[in-house]
Amino acid sequence: MKTNIYLLFCIPAALLLSCGEKQANDKKAELDKLKKQQAEITAKIKTLESEIGESTTGAAHVKVVTADEVVSGVFENELIVQGHIEAPENVVANTKSPAPATVTRILVKEGALVKSGQLLAETDVSAMVSGMEAAKVQLATASVLYEKYKKLWEQKIGTEVQYINVKSQKEAAEKQVNALSEQINMSRIYAPIDGVVDEVMLKVGQPASSAIPGNGIRIVNMSKLKARADIAETYARSVRAGNNVTVEFPDGGDMCKSTLSYVGKSINNLTRTFHVEVALPEKGTFQANALAVLRIIDYRNEKALTVPVNCVQNSDEGHYVMLMINKGKGVLAEKRMVSIGKNNGRRVEILSGLTAGERVITFGFQDLNSGDPVALK
Repeated sequence: MKTNIYLLFCIPAALLLSCGEKQANDKKAELDKLKKQQAEITAKIKTLESEIGESTTGAAHVKVVTADEVVSGVFENELIVQGHIEAPENVVANTKSPAPATVTRILVKEGALVKSGQLLAETDVSAMVSGMEAAKVQLATASVLYEKYKKLWEQKIGTEVQYINVKSQKEAAEKQVNALSEQINMSRIYAPIDGVVDEVMLKVGQPASSAIPGNGIRIVNMSKLKARADIAETYARSVRAGNNVTVEFPDGGDMCKSTLSYVGKSINNLTRTFHVEVALPEKGTFQANALAVLRIIDYRNEKALTVPVNCVQNSDEGHYVMLMINKGKGVLAEKRMVSIGKNNGRRVEILSGLTAGERVITFGFQDLNSGDPVALK
């Protein structure tokens, strides 16, 4: 009985042990097969690597970058300042008489072209006109008497006192006529300059007088407009009359290229600035007092070495760039210290450290070190 029970336990154990050994043998065989395949694949990879002449393991570490050539050519630096348009001849025409006179007629409208001396508006001068007519009658009478007494005096007829009295009466009548004529003209409004009527600040029936503020007819000479701006004292040595300048208008309008027509000769004590002016062409859609942006060329180098501004880096040692250098069959990165000049916001002038034609890395240089393999994107 005990023997039978022992057999019952031993038979299943033997069966399990036999199955385990079989499974282990199968896995070992499969492992050996995979190792063999791995060895074959590794050998094939090495064969292919030797055939194409490069290592795929090394290629994985090549950093992809973009580059730009160091160029030699004209380099210009712009000084950008905000200014405005001025009209030197911008005047308000009005009566010259301080005494108010009622406007009876306005002869021009806004936008009209006028000439210097042209009558723009009339005022009520009826009383002075009546006085003028009476003065003219007196002058005519005095002139006739003067001519008669003058002839008599030339013939030594009459007395000198009579001749002098008649002459004085005539001259007084002339002065009276001239005075009234001048008063009438002073009570009218004439254009003091050639230009365009920009604003009519009068209405018929209103009083006109040079003593009343905001009263009259504004005239602007559009043929003598100029752009004006104030520049910091720092640029006093580089900004000169004759410098090329581009005038732009943020609110729209024409853009024009010109030169500085005038550079101020003194520095403002309060703002530490000096002013510059640019004469604007007569044919343009410019408006007085409009904003203007002046792009002044304050530096020019005909044979400058330049690189894009973003590729120049700074360190404790100074400024440097990363270059692409051909070394044997590969291309490596190289750190190069440089001395820089002007920076116009797009490109930087290189004073030393580079030569024309070298390739400077413009993208992907941030994590590069000298000797790292690189390739163009």
